[in-house]
Amino acid sequence: MKTPAKMSSLSGLLPLYFPRALAGLDDRLRAHWLMRGAGRKDITVVRRPSLPEAGLLVFELRHGAGRLVVKHPRNEAGAHVMAREREVLQELEADNRLAPWRPLLPRLVGSSEPSGTVAQSRLPGIPAERLILDAPEDPFAVAAPAMRLLAELRAATGRGRKAADRIPAWCESQLTALSAGMPLYRSGRRAAGFETLRHRLDAALAGAVLTEGWTHGDYHPGNVLLDGDPLQVTGVFDWSSGRADGPCEIDAYSFVMALRSTLTGRPLGGLVADTLRAGRVPDADRALLALAGLNPDHGVADPVAIPLLSWLWHVANNVRKSPRFGRSYGWLTHTVAPVVDECARWAGTRP
Repeated sequence: MKTPAKMSSLSGLLPLYFPRALAGLDDRLRAHWLMRGAGRKDITVVRRPSLPEAGLLVFELRHGAGRLVVKHPRNEAGAHVMAREREVLQELEADNRLAPWRPLLPRLVGSSEPSGTVAQSRLPGIPAERLILDAPEDPFAVAAPAMRLLAELRAATGRGRKAADRIPAWCESQLTALSAGMPLYRSGRRAAGFETLRHRLDAALAGAVLTEGWTHGDYHPGNVLLDGDPLQVTGVFDWSSGRADGPCEIDAYSFVMALRSTLTGRPLGGLVADTLRAGRVPDADRALLALAGLNPDHGVADPVAIPLLSWLWHVANNVRKSPRFGRSYGWLTHTVAPVVDECARWAGTRP
């Protein structure tokens, strides 16, 4: 069904966040309809805080002592996400290099459903994001195990590659998805600004040597589970953006940037723009990155290369998962515009 132009433009004015009470009621009704025969107490819906996440209905299903996480696509975008996540989980299961970390990864349960519904093993632990919010005075205690895990995975699956040789897969595919998902950036001044983003990436990655290997692609405190004393990673979920030949370093930068956004309350776009403007990664972030075995100045001529690449994967993944991101003026203003504007400023200073 085609959306009238007027309705399409008005959709950008709608709030990005959906009333929790209504969303929760709708989710519960759908979950119980899908799992007809399950008891009322056997299903717990995972709250979705915003409408963009409505592409998937996620709920926990209990049967005796066992628990599963069920993900059901609500629309075409959600179906694509689930198809990709199923593929990635199958690749993870088949990769013998990951044997020591397999207990930290979700396992597919049952056969593929025609509806695209996917059931996964439920991983134990508490989201790192919740632990950080409960004890914001010591984020290092939560971030340290998450960072060390990345160092281990990079060592087990990674190898050095010239970033220039991987630009089509690491940059162009992301830029294409981002451009397709943001109608406001397809023409005029915004389109010209978007092209400066492409040039800034090319310049930043020129001569860079990064690690190609298993990359989660959306590694942030909400997708990492921890437990124990001392804290240890007990699970990493939401692998729909994962790939075996991604730029491993972006996972550490994504986690650190999301952590700083959580602690400061500042949108990601402004934080990344600040880093681009300064031309270096903040000292506080460097200490965290060191836990993942990363030096922001090693392997790159431009220290902002990996923060910019990490931001690109983040925003491209968002518009892939839900078209509503690319039509939200609020999200574009706070997450995309500051970075694109800073790239345009950089281009204007070039001889």
